[in-house]
Amino acid sequence: MTGVVRPFEARVVRQEWAAQAVTPMVDALGERRPPTQVPATAYEESPLALYVYRMRRGDDDHVGVVADVRLDAFAGGGIRGHESVDPQRVDALVRYYADLPTRSEPVALLHAHRPGTARRVEDICRGRPLLHFPGPEGLEHTVWRVTGDDETTDLATALDDVVHYIADGHHRVAARLRAWDRAGRPADAGVLCMLFPMEGLTMSAFHRRVSGPLDPATLLAAAARHFEVRRVAMADGTSGIGVYVAGCWYDLVPTGVRPEGAAGLNASLLQDRLLGPALGISGQGHPRHEVLPAHVPLEQPVARCNEDRGALFVLRAPSLRRLTRIADLGEQMPPKTTYFSPKPSAGIFLA
Repeated sequence: MTGVVRPFEARVVRQEWAAQAVTPMVDALGERRPPTQVPATAYEESPLALYVYRMRRGDDDHVGVVADVRLDAFAGGGIRGHESVDPQRVDALVRYYADLPTRSEPVALLHAHRPGTARRVEDICRGRPLLHFPGPEGLEHTVWRVTGDDETTDLATALDDVVHYIADGHHRVAARLRAWDRAGRPADAGVLCMLFPMEGLTMSAFHRRVSGPLDPATLLAAAARHFEVRRVAMADGTSGIGVYVAGCWYDLVPTGVRPEGAAGLNASLLQDRLLGPALGISGQGHPRHEVLPAHVPLEQPVARCNEDRGALFVLRAPSLRRLTRIADLGEQMPPKTTYFSPKPSAGIFLA
């Protein structure tokens, strides 16, 4: 499909309002919230264009291209996702976007590194930026507008010629697709995206905690049916699935042949072989099941396990190669298997 990645018209936040108007993603917060109150004059009309967007924290740079991406590319599988979504969260986002139709919550996409595309982006970054400001979560943001018809066409064509994967925004895409379907699937509809090279973002895992009380002997005996259980001084999930229960750490290393695709992920094996059959945890939404991003210090959930005699399961993120393989097969990971960081912020562009 040609013309998937396109320039777009948008209102761009003015430099003096950027730090106040730019916020974290709405679905990253886990709840609906009112937008930051800024006047209409905080944004200015901008021409049809592509943009280059850089997030920086210290010496860590993440640079991508901001563009409009056709919605039918997501519907037809041209843009590939890898994670299932929670229908209730999708419904909440559909309502949120209906209430705030001019609010742009961009979707982050990943693509394989192409030297030619990288050189074009580097050349643009040598120019004078349109915006440069400190934003949420300690990130420094810089935005350049791509000028010139030839430069814009060359960059859009180069990005059309690669496979893109959803890095962050599965729920936002699902909400946009649902609204698009209700509107009769207009052919030219698109969604604002930030397109990063594959090495441009860092992938992390989510851990699981099951609240207690649990019987540790029963849990470990159930685990031994499908895993090699090793007592360790401290587990971090690098060799298997780390478990903390009754004041002790264990590694669970899957036995037998690991299934292909999403079924072979540690998150899937943990759910299918232990949490479900042994503990009756049906998955996301179960009242005793908590999902914790990997950046949360382990001391916090460990302390809670000590209080209620629960169990903590420490997972590591799958490789990018495994993620793209799952997406290429048309399969989906369980919800809250991976997350990418840093996340692009909302509020720079209003479409």
